[in-house]
Amino acid sequence: MTYTEAVDWLYAAVPNFQRDGGNKNYKISLESPEALWNYLDRPSDGIPTIHIAGTNGKGSSAHLISAGLQSMGCKVGVFSSPHLFNFRERAKIGTKMVPESFVAQWVSQHRGEVEQKGNSFFELTLMLAMSWFEEQKVDWIILETGMGGRLDATTICTPEICLITNIGLDHKEWLGSTRAAIAREKAGIVKFGIPVVIVEDDPETSSVFIQVAKDKGAPLFWAEPFNAISDLVGEYQSLNIKGAAAVLNLLHPEFHGVWSDGFKRVSDLTGFFGRWSIIGHSPRIVCDTGHNSHAFVHLVEQAERECLGRIHWILGAAVEKDSKAILSLLPKSSSYYFTSFSSPRGKSGEELAKEADLLGLHSTHFTDVNSALSAAKKEATSEDLIFIGGSTFVIADLEL
Repeated sequence: MTYTEAVDWLYAAVPNFQRDGGNKNYKISLESPEALWNYLDRPSDGIPTIHIAGTNGKGSSAHLISAGLQSMGCKVGVFSSPHLFNFRERAKIGTKMVPESFVAQWVSQHRGEVEQKGNSFFELTLMLAMSWFEEQKVDWIILETGMGGRLDATTICTPEICLITNIGLDHKEWLGSTRAAIAREKAGIVKFGIPVVIVEDDPETSSVFIQVAKDKGAPLFWAEPFNAISDLVGEYQSLNIKGAAAVLNLLHPEFHGVWSDGFKRVSDLTGFFGRWSIIGHSPRIVCDTGHNSHAFVHLVEQAERECLGRIHWILGAAVEKDSKAILSLLPKSSSYYFTSFSSPRGKSGEELAKEADLLGLHSTHFTDVNSALSAAKKEATSEDLIFIGGSTFVIADLEL
């Protein structure tokens, strides 16, 4: 079996949230990933693990912690999702992605046994990553939940420490209609006696975390502001930095100066991309995978802070996202270019433009992000800022 054939087989697994969203046979439980893990002899079960949940900031936090641990000389495996440009981004050790040869070999070896078990795409890729991390004898594993926490496949692990980044109104169809309800689902990663760090002390959600931690006898820590230089730009990263710092300080307070130095080199040490990533100058062009209103509160503030001229927003959205909540946050003085994208989960650029028009955001629409970017470049001056985002899938379609 070739790598391409192996990935095609993984993508054919149902449910596949990245491809289909939550509308196609979307059922989650821990029984299925637990059974698959047992069949594989529980790869990486003995490797220290850090488990991360939250609405936004999971990827940034995971890679900040990875960079900090690498600065201490540790070999760190990171499982994250979704990927941007390459399936292999989901399992990385430092900047090294899981090799094509390993993916092909792993699927070839286990396909016959698991084909009839009904494991999801996420469960299969998680176990592939855990198998590779074990083969490579990593010192630490960082697991990022896919969605939620209580029933997320990554929750079968027993971590050294948990981190919950923040709580926003995303994935309401499956996690709950209030922030408190969503917080309870995210808090499902908390284990008996295992320390948990909470980044945001919020009146609507904090009581949930306090109660869950009490019920499980889990030491609870609130992340405190942490001053550090980081190559992850964007003011909103200060929240992720303080969460990552709190985790590392609990694990290795004696190496404070070493792991905090890693925050300066997150991109170099981990290959992390897509969080206020600057891909052009004069005009400045920025892309960010923020895809809900909780993220866009910060993204709008950042764009207005940095832009000396006019902001040009190139935006797409997945069908299940509350795009109107995002659009309502955007300034009417900006220019808008709404785009479709290649994933079947995407709203059309034309549909987004109609939603925006009702809110007084006059725009044009395009069939793909690269056409939208070309149009924005023609309109923008050197002092303007072009922002590309609204969905991971928009960034994934960029021709960089």
